[in-house]
This record gives sequence, C-alpha cells and structure tokens, in this order.
Amino acid sequence: MNISYYTELSEFTDLSCFQHDINLLSDDIEKICEFVQHNLIHAYWLKRYGVQVEESAKFSEMQTRHSKDIITLAMNKSGQSFDVKRNPKDRVVSVCRDFALVLCSVLRAKNIPARIRCGFATYLVAGHFEDHWICEYWNQQESRWVMVDAQLDSTHLAILNFDFDPCDVPSSEFLYAGKAWALCRGDFTSPDKFGFNSFNGLPFIKGSIIRDLYALSKVELLAWDIGWGILPEYITPIDGDGEVLLLDELALISNISDFEKAINVIISCNEIKFPVDWHLSNCPTIEELYSAL
Repeated sequence: MNISYYTELSEFTDLSCFQHDINLLSDDIEKICEFVQHNLIHAYWLKRYGVQVEESAKFSEMQTRHSKDIITLAMNKSGQSFDVKRNPKDRVVSVCRDFALVLCSVLRAKNIPARIRCGFATYLVAGHFEDHWICEYWNQQESRWVMVDAQLDSTHLAILNFDFDPCDVPSSEFLYAGKAWALCRGDFTSPDKFGFNSFNGLPFIKGSIIRDLYALSKVELLAWDIGWGILPEYITPIDGDGEVLLLDELALISNISDFEKAINVIISCNEIKFPVDWHLSNCPTIEELYSAL
C-alpha cells in the first residue's frame, strides 16, 4: 500500500494558501482537532452553543465544498487571524463531513497521510447507526489507520457521554459504509437502524458506499451530492438483484479500504462514475433538497 498517496492534496483539501500558518500549528492530533472546532459549528447543534443563524445563511455555509473556503469564511466572519478560538457565532455552519475534511486537510499539509470516510456512528443517537463522516490518519509508529472524530468537543462529550477517545475512535463505534452494508446483508442487524432522521435502509447505505469510495479516491464529496448513475436522488431504491450484487462488490472495497480498487471503480464502473462533462455544480444544494421535502 502506497500510504504517501494520502499526503498529496486533493482539490478539496488544498490548504496550501495557509501553509505558513499550518506549519505553526502543533502536530498533536488533539490540538489540531481543537483548531478545527474553533472554526466550525455543526448545523444541527447550533442551539447547544447558543447560536441562531438565518436559514439562508446556514444553507449557504453548509454548501462550502473546499477546506480553504471554509477557513477563509471563518476568518472573514470573525475578522480574526488563522489560529484563534472563534466565538461560536463566528464559526462556519457545517456538518460532520466538513469537520473531517478540515482535519484531513491540515494533516495532509503537515505531510501526515489522512483521508475522510463516510459511514455510520453508534454514539450520536442511542440505538441507531447515524449517518456520519470521520477522518483517519496513518499512525507511523503503530502502523495502522487511526479514526478521529474532530466534531466531538467538550459540548458533545457532556451531552453524548461517550466513553472513548475521539482521537482514536474504536472500529466498533464507527462503521465504514461498506461494513454497514455487509452487516445488513448478513442479517446481523436491521437496515432501518442506519441513516439520518427519516432517511434510512439499504438505499441510504447505497449512497454512503458511493461517497466513501469517492472519499477513498480523494474526491471528497458533500454529504448530499447526488444526480448521476445509480444515485439520481438522495434516496434511490435499489434496482433489482443485479444492483444488489454490484453493491456487494462496492461495499467490500469500502469495508477493506482498498483505495486502488476504489480509484479504479469510480472511473470505470458505469453505475457510479461521473458522466462525461459532469460537474459537481450539477448536484442539488442542501437548500434545494430541503425545499423539496
């Protein structure tokens, strides 16, 4: 495995414009997570931090796709420099994907192999596998990928009362999308336990598998990017046994984190590759999806 692939910046994790400032940040994972937390605030946790944001502004900030734009927006909102603890109201309204993305971006800028993953967490909603994203980095000393949830600050701890280190999330607490699919296909648990709000089931997991394969390939999609291949809608029913078997294969790639196969499949598999001349601006925005509910 060529781990160095994950030290190379992607379009979405490129923070080279802040390289000098990043060099001054600590290399300690916990400290880097604090930096992330000082710049982002989760859209569904605003009230917990005493923050109110207009709907249009909230959706606009949630749509920020690139880490450099997230950091720039945080600096502009607060009028403060790169490395400060911003007031919650001055942080960028985000979701879990963005916490993972910014952490991943800083780590790559520090030449530490890192990638974001799409899957499901056990610790956000009791008795449920909640749609979630984390970052994982390569620990050279221990020769393993370490999962980190940069969203989990002291406010989350006080409310969720989880009992693990957010900088070393156990594999039992966060499942890759492919692992979730395998558990459901093996009848080890119900697909209805996987998802977000009223969106759940194997069709939901399908979308997560596709996004995880793109993330493994360093194409870090937004959590609601849809509109191509077998994912024309946010929740797209599975089309027969043939698609189930295809998803079995795709899920295995996600489950074992085979990034070489992931890279190959997102450009060669007609069912999930981007169409010719496709651009991510073709995907509906989060505001458009909510307005359609």
